[in-house]
Amino acid sequence: MANRKWRRVIGAGIALLFLGGALTLIKSKPESWNDIARVAAIESLAERGTWSIDHSLWVDATKDKVLIGGKFYSDKMPALTLIGAGVYAILRFGFGASLAPDCQRCAYPWLTLILVAVPAALMLWLFFDHALRRAVPVWIAAIGILALGLGTLLFPFALVFNHHVPAAASLFASFYILTTRDASVHSFRNPFSSSSGGTCIEKAQKTGFSDGLLVAAGFLAALAVSFDVLAGIVAASIAGIALARQRWRWGFFLIGAAIPMLVTALLDYQIAQTILPPYMLTNGYNYPGSAFPATFGGNGTPDDYAAYAFRMFLGGKGLFAYNPLLLFALVGAIGVGLKRKHPLWIEGISTALGFIVLSVYLATQTGNYGGTGYGERWFIPAIPTLCAFIFDAPPLNASTWKHVGWILFAPLLALSAYSSLQGAQAPWQDWLPPLQMTRDVNRFPFFGFKWNVRFP
Repeated sequence: MANRKWRRVIGAGIALLFLGGALTLIKSKPESWNDIARVAAIESLAERGTWSIDHSLWVDATKDKVLIGGKFYSDKMPALTLIGAGVYAILRFGFGASLAPDCQRCAYPWLTLILVAVPAALMLWLFFDHALRRAVPVWIAAIGILALGLGTLLFPFALVFNHHVPAAASLFASFYILTTRDASVHSFRNPFSSSSGGTCIEKAQKTGFSDGLLVAAGFLAALAVSFDVLAGIVAASIAGIALARQRWRWGFFLIGAAIPMLVTALLDYQIAQTILPPYMLTNGYNYPGSAFPATFGGNGTPDDYAAYAFRMFLGGKGLFAYNPLLLFALVGAIGVGLKRKHPLWIEGISTALGFIVLSVYLATQTGNYGGTGYGERWFIPAIPTLCAFIFDAPPLNASTWKHVGWILFAPLLALSAYSSLQGAQAPWQDWLPPLQMTRDVNRFPFFGFKWNVRFP
C-alpha cells in the first residue's frame, strides 16, 4: 500500500510540473475568434446579466457569433460560459480582475488556469494512475504521461481558454471511472519480452464498483458534450463501454448523463428559445459580414476530399504529423480490440471506433481544419482516451529499453515535444509540423516528406 501511495505521488508531481509549465506560459489575453467569443459571453453574463454580447467591447473582434432575434450571441456551448461567469464574478468582485480589452489586472489568465490548465493537470494524474492500475511499470507510465502531456495538442491548448481541453479531461475522467470495475483485471501485456512468453502480468482488484460511480461516469461524459459538441462522438463510445460492462445498471449512467444535458437544454432555451445550441442554428450565421456559411456549426465541406483528408492527417495540418505518437496509441487500441481475451478489449474497440468515426466526420463534414491555430484542435477531446492504449503497443508494452521499437519511438517523442513547445508559443497561430508528408498526384512517386525545422 505504501508503495502504491509513493507511485501516486510521482504522478501528482508530474501533473504539478505540467501545471507549473502552463502557469509560466499561459496567455494574458484572448487572441482568436474562438476565445474572444467565449470571453465576450462571460463578461456580458457576469457584468450585465445577459447572454447577448452586443454591448461587450469584444463583439466586433470575433466572428464566432450568431445573430438571434436581432442580437449577437457567442456560438459556443453555454455550460462552460456559465461556469466561467461564476469564476469571473469571484475574480472581479474579490480581486478587481477584468476582462476588458485594456485590462490592467486581467482575469483571462486566471480563467484559463482554473478552467483549462488545472483540469488538464488532474487528467494527467488520472492517466498515470490508470497506467499503474494496469501494472504498467512506473518508468513506462512516466513516459506515457510525458507523451500525452508534452507530445500532443494538449499542452499548447492548456495555455488558452477553450472548451476542448476541459471536455477531454471530463471524458477521460469518465473513462477512468468505468475501467475501475468490480473484480476488474488490469493487465500489462508483454508479448515482446522473452521472459514473458507473450503472457500478461495481471492484477485483480476488488473495487466495489457502485451505482454512484456509474452516475458520476455518465455525468462526466455528458458534461464534456455540454462543453464541446464534437465530444459527443467520444462520449457515445464511452456510453457503449458502460452499456457493455454494466448493462443491467446502465440506467445509472443515463441518470448522470441527463443532468448536464438538461441544464444545457435550459440554457439554450434561455438564449434562443429552443433547446438546440446556438452553434446548431444555421440561420444564426446568416447575417451581413458573417465569416461562415449558414450551415451546422458554420462548417463547409472540402472541395477535394482526398487532399483535405491527407493534409488533415499527414500533411501541413496533419494530426499524426504534429503528434506521431498517436499512431502508437491507435495501434494499441486496435490491437487490444482484436484480442477478445484482453480485459480491456471492449474499451479498445469502443475507443478505436470512436476515434475513427470522429476522423471520418472531420474529414468529410468540415472544410477549414478548425481555423487558424496549432494543429487541428477538434481532435483534442479524443486524444487522452486514445493515449490510454499507448501502453499496449511496442515499445512501451515491452517493459525494457532493449526493444527495437525505441529506435522509432524515441525520436518521434522528441519531435512531438518540439512541436508541442513550438505551438505553446502561440496556440492560435498556424505552425507547420516538424516533419510532414507531401502529396503530388502529378509527379511520381506522388508522396514524399518535408522537413520544416529551421535551425539558426
